[in-house]
Amino acid sequence: MPLNGYSKPVNTLVFMRSAHLCSVNRPQHPDMSPALLAYLQGFLMEGRKERFEKILEQRTRFLTCVLENISDAHNANAVMRSCECFGIQDIHIIENGAKFKPARKVLKGSHKWLSIHKYREESHNTKTCLNALKEKGYRIVATSPHAANIAVHELPLDRPIALVLGQEHIGISDVVREEADDFIIIPMQGFTESLNISVAAAIMLQSLSHRIRTCSDIEWRLSEVEKDELRKTWTLKNLYRNELFIERFYQENP
Repeated sequence: MPLNGYSKPVNTLVFMRSAHLCSVNRPQHPDMSPALLAYLQGFLMEGRKERFEKILEQRTRFLTCVLENISDAHNANAVMRSCECFGIQDIHIIENGAKFKPARKVLKGSHKWLSIHKYREESHNTKTCLNALKEKGYRIVATSPHAANIAVHELPLDRPIALVLGQEHIGISDVVREEADDFIIIPMQGFTESLNISVAAAIMLQSLSHRIRTCSDIEWRLSEVEKDELRKTWTLKNLYRNELFIERFYQENP
């Protein structure tokens, strides 16, 4: 169903490659002026623009999720969907042999609103990803039922958190074990030792995101610059063949 009277949603995949990072799902909007953004948003329904602003107010990068070599496409896509549902903007996908495969029936369009970073250019992708996150000030928190020493609801929130989920059968890699700052667990009372990875992710992401948003000492919201960047990206994604709208703008405003 079209999002407005002029356009329909489109899934734009633009790969921006470097030695370390491949970002997915990020339409380019170099130097989009406020005038151009206002013009493009004029083709969106008011309800859609209001929804943008409401969601932007709840978006966060204080918490991010890292998927390390997840082999089951359903699990990886389900985690991505959970991230979007809980307002977590960034997800990092490490491909050490297991290639991420989008599953539209599982994603339900959630990927269109996320900033997805893929690490698959090197033999040490996990190290590259974790180093990049540490440089940004993230606490590397791994999920491991055997190494865990902190319950998810007791994890300190004194700095941004990167939650790392390992491969379904073997768990996190040795690199993650060496680089992790903390290991967390979901307390359970049954005989079974572990949950399905997508279920565990949803529980932890909900718990952590709720605690973050209810803690008055944490600056968890996006900056105005980050909001504006996403506002532009989301606007472009809601305009089918957006290049025609941009061309028309410059014709009308030489």
